[in-house]
This record gives sequence, C-alpha cells and structure tokens, in this order.
Amino acid sequence: MRENKLLVLVYSLRMFGGGPLGKKKKSASVWHILGLMTNIGITLAASVLIGYYMGHYLDRWLFHKTGYVMTMIFSLFGVGAGFSAVFKMINKTLDKDEGNGGNKE
Repeated sequence: MRENKLLVLVYSLRMFGGGPLGKKKKSASVWHILGLMTNIGITLAASVLIGYYMGHYLDRWLFHKTGYVMTMIFSLFGVGAGFSAVFKMINKTLDKDEGNGGNKE
C-alpha cells in the first residue's frame, strides 16, 4: 500500500512538471515567464505612448491644435516599434532556451 502511494506521488510530480527528486528543471521557471510577460506589456504600452505624445507635440507645434495627422502617424510608428521590440525579446528568450523551441544549433 505504501508503494502505491509513493508511485502516485512520483507520477503526480512528473505530471505537474516536476522531475526526479534532486534534479533541477532545464525549462524556464514561473518567475522568468512572469517577468517576460510583464516586460512585453510594459514595452508595448511605453512605445505606443511615446509615439502618441511625440505626434501630439508635433501636431501642436506644426498645426496649432487643428490637425491630428502626426499623432496618428507617430502612434502607428510606436505600435510598430513595440511589436518589433517584443518580437526581438521573444526570439532572444527562445534562443537561450534551446529545449523549449529555440532553433540554436
């Protein structure tokens, strides 16, 4: 009976991502993934806001509050820059973690 409980414990550990006792996992930890997701959100929000405010300032300076063309253009530049930065960040993370989909050979 005791052996059955031990087998259930070992299988449940392996099912939830735990390996054999005493060995460390090679995959990314929960904190690393949480940090990456937080960094992605902050990067996207900051790049869009910086682009928006740059365009808004240029609209006030060039068109004296009558146009919104530069605001739209620079907001789109911010979105593009944000997605580019996030794409590079994810690729760098995947290249570091070869066992989790990275193509580093």
